[in-house]
Amino acid sequence: MSWYCYAVAESAAENPAAGISGLRDRPVSAVSGAGLTALVSPVPDEEFGEAALRENLENLPWLEEIARAHNAVVDEASRRTGVLPLRMATIYRDEHRVREMLDDHAAQFSEALRRVRDHAEWGVKVFASLGGSPAPETPAEAPADGRSYLRQRLRQRQTRDARTNEAVGVAERIERELAELSADVHRHRNQDPALTGRADSNILNLACLVPDTGRERFLAELARLRQSGVAGIEVEVTGPWAPYSFAGIS
Repeated sequence: MSWYCYAVAESAAENPAAGISGLRDRPVSAVSGAGLTALVSPVPDEEFGEAALRENLENLPWLEEIARAHNAVVDEASRRTGVLPLRMATIYRDEHRVREMLDDHAAQFSEALRRVRDHAEWGVKVFASLGGSPAPETPAEAPADGRSYLRQRLRQRQTRDARTNEAVGVAERIERELAELSADVHRHRNQDPALTGRADSNILNLACLVPDTGRERFLAELARLRQSGVAGIEVEVTGPWAPYSFAGIS
């Protein structure tokens, strides 16, 4: 058997994962060292050994199953104490290796835990419709010649460029205003429509580390920003989450 590591927490008298079931319904236990606690559960080598793991990481259904179980453990543990989520499929051969990992990264883990203590991560995505101008009430006449066609295409491009610039300006303003209410922010790569399942464009994908004491103010500001937005722009918020974007450990 190997040990699957979900997260690291500060050392505590009680197991912060007591009663939680992890992968393959195995109980989550605590391995302590260097003043820290790793949340782990045993997993079979035939599925999580080095060679098997390389193959399974190419299996999308398997990855989705592991991701759901990993996130469920982290989310439940984060309701009980401050945790640093580890990368999915972090595997060690035995408890000794887990303790070595805690020793090797003790200073980094301790600093990151101090930074996220009594904070939660909130996700903020801004979407914008960047297509051409709305359809006219009456159908436009076909261009009479090539020059008219080019002028029409130029106007369409200028309209799209103007909408893009306006949307980017709104997104930058949202990021600035939310950063003032957050201990830290992290801008993720904008998501492709194939991932979002939306026709509009994701122009801002932000993670905000928000102190628990400032949660109501943060959410109130988000509500205000959503109500005062411009046409064609939508703000989506999710959370609270464990601080995945701010763990600082690869």
